[in-house]
Amino acid sequence: MTAWSKLLVATTRLIDLHDSAHEPGSAFVQVSQEQRRGLRDGYWLDLGCLLLDYLLELDFATNSAFVSQRRCLAQLREDYPALSADDLAFVINLLSTPSELHFRDAAGSADIGDAQASDRRGARSTKRTALIEKQGQTGQVRLTPSGRQAVTLASQVEDLLYSEYDAAKILAALARSDFSRIPDITNQILMAIRALTQELRRVRENPTREGKLSAFLDNERHYHNALSTIQNTLLSARSQLVTPELMQRFEAWRDTQQQDWDLRMLTGAIGRVLNAIENLSRRLSELLSDIAEGRIQSMGVIDFADLSRRTLGEPLPDALRDALVKRMMPFGLAAAMPRVEPLIPLLETRRAEHSATALVFDEQHDAAPEDPLLARFLQRRGPALRERLRQAPLSLPEALDEGWHRFEDDDCLAQLLNTFVDTQLLDARLTVGIEAEPFAVRLADGRRVEGAVTPSLWRSDTPGAASSSGEPEDAPAARAPQSAIEPSNAATDVAVQDNDS
Repeated sequence: MTAWSKLLVATTRLIDLHDSAHEPGSAFVQVSQEQRRGLRDGYWLDLGCLLLDYLLELDFATNSAFVSQRRCLAQLREDYPALSADDLAFVINLLSTPSELHFRDAAGSADIGDAQASDRRGARSTKRTALIEKQGQTGQVRLTPSGRQAVTLASQVEDLLYSEYDAAKILAALARSDFSRIPDITNQILMAIRALTQELRRVRENPTREGKLSAFLDNERHYHNALSTIQNTLLSARSQLVTPELMQRFEAWRDTQQQDWDLRMLTGAIGRVLNAIENLSRRLSELLSDIAEGRIQSMGVIDFADLSRRTLGEPLPDALRDALVKRMMPFGLAAAMPRVEPLIPLLETRRAEHSATALVFDEQHDAAPEDPLLARFLQRRGPALRERLRQAPLSLPEALDEGWHRFEDDDCLAQLLNTFVDTQLLDARLTVGIEAEPFAVRLADGRRVEGAVTPSLWRSDTPGAASSSGEPEDAPAARAPQSAIEPSNAATDVAVQDNDS
């Protein structure tokens, strides 16, 4: 089916509803097949579609200028060499003659009186249905705005290979604070993903569709690249949604909207697409695995109901009957216990269907399980931080004021907090001191770090370290924490807030 055929499939039954003369409230609800007039060979429809496609090409090339019918005739004769000028003139006259379209619009309900209060949608009509505009004197033609829109809609067939550009629209919508467009964009991507997922399911259930099977094999690499690009784009968009700057813009935008919006609506829409990508990738991998292992074979479609009826009417030959009995009938009454090995792939598949792991296509480029930023932070800032701890104990508010959470233009607040939780990261001789004093520090980017107690790092050879009796040895140098505990028993409850509530 061509793009025009798919557009007509989506609108044919709507046209039948528009042209129906069925009386409202009638009890005769049965519908028969519509009898359509015409040659029933698609000749006139194909001429019209070819003409509209050609006029769209000229519309871009000539900046919506009029073109002669002779030029259109020469183009269409490449497909129909015997095309006459009268046939082309008939198609142009039909497409340039408007037809009235009746519809109902909720915007017109304000003009409806109290007598029609139950009908909230007002009746409207338009005659802007001509697809071609024709000059009266010269007969030259060009597309109307409705015709241009019709050709554009027909060409926008959902395909996953081009949905990666739709994913990039999400980043553009975030940059322009056009948050209401994000659910619509994600729904378009979901439609393409679900269409391909259903196609994969149909190919696995009906292996006779060799054309689709070969198309999947040819485009395997392109599908994986498109899925990977879409996933990376969506992950980048989801990470932007939690930044303070974008959250502030979203709050300001939400205050101007009549509808009640929540940031979780955007993250949920993106999350649904990521889950659909994971499901599609798993089905595509299963199909390719079946092809590689020879489980997908060409076979005829068998009508088992008809086969059963023929078997009852005509007994099978003896050889075929013996073969069926030998393969299908039990030979003893002993209990048959299934082996575990055939069930393992089924269990693995069920486990994979409920997996919450994000989809990653190229595993050889995956990040190491440890935190690389934490490793660089300890390697570069660790010596200076240990030297600082030799001089005096360091509390968490002091560490934030001195800027120890800044490293290589990155925010290493989480890595700095790890050093207060796991002191073995810096030095095995470090301990954590807890002071029963709350603290609150506001960072330069607007975040607040709060704690009911104040944790601090110190070591035994520090000038402000506590003595065996619990009193500081050198009080003027630095004040030691009130209690020093081992790292395994340390419990620091620190809250990080993006903005002041």
